[in-house]
Amino acid sequence: MKDILLTQDIDLDIQSGDLKTGFSDLQQQELLLMNNRGSFKEFPSVGIDAFGFLQDNNTSALLREIHKQFLADGMQLKSINVTDTGQLNIDAIYGNS
Repeated sequence: MKDILLTQDIDLDIQSGDLKTGFSDLQQQELLLMNNRGSFKEFPSVGIDAFGFLQDNNTSALLREIHKQFLADGMQLKSINVTDTGQLNIDAIYGNS
């Protein structure tokens, strides 16, 4: 999906006075994973809070929530897993990407 891009500090990416646009699938996934429900006022049910799940060592609930939220956001989820070392692997794209 093409959208307005953000910097690593989650600020608008502005170059030469213009908003930078580009492929944003990974950015969208990161925003869903990092934010809690209620973080987006227009869509209060959106947000996963992956850190909260990881602190509880509840990876199966985390994977279910990621699956649910990504599908609701319009992504096609090909695979998702957590390795023995705790690395989260996601293969998902938006239908029109």
